[in-house]
Amino acid sequence: MDPACKVHVPDNADGSLPILIALHGKGDNGVDFLEGTGLSAARAIVAAPTGRALAWAPAPYASTTLDEDASRIDAIIDDLVAEYGADPERVYLAGFSNGGGLAVALSVVRDRFAGIATCSAAVRETPNEIAAATPVDYLNIHGTYDDVVPYNGDLRSPYSGAEDDVIQAAPAVVEAFTRRNAGAARTEHRRVEGMGHEWPTGQWASHRGIDVTREVLDFFRL
Repeated sequence: MDPACKVHVPDNADGSLPILIALHGKGDNGVDFLEGTGLSAARAIVAAPTGRALAWAPAPYASTTLDEDASRIDAIIDDLVAEYGADPERVYLAGFSNGGGLAVALSVVRDRFAGIATCSAAVRETPNEIAAATPVDYLNIHGTYDDVVPYNGDLRSPYSGAEDDVIQAAPAVVEAFTRRNAGAARTEHRRVEGMGHEWPTGQWASHRGIDVTREVLDFFRL
């Protein structure tokens, strides 16, 4: 198993369990993200890898390429299937911020996922790239007061020698998934008034009117 991946297996696990891959945001790590979100409550084997240099592709600040991160996630899934007998047909992605951007990107370049959910996702794929991919259940959660990954998108100054860094607006991402899924899979959006760049859960959920962890696990039926 990947040494930089925290794995949680439910107590008294019986039968072939689903897999939930939890992808942290920039500057975070898998251990803290898993603890902070409480995604280990899922009725699934939960794997929370730490991105190289605490970041994920396809962000321009990442030290990895999308191919490298996709291959790494593939290997983690394959290891969980081999070691724990996990169900390869029920693999889910949940990502926050930069990790949400990777989740969307992975759903474009891979068709092995049963569903993805993002919160405050920094999505860099174009709507047409998203819409052209294989249908997949998608849940988008985004706050209207997000000043890190704005709800209505962002155009950031280019990194050295790079093109402009375009962050897609949450409504545009949802519309692209709606076109992509076209009745073949679910597309749901939670526009959270007053929520910033955060993943409210537990005692903080009542302050924001949403428990993101509960929404994600309910959407995946985990």
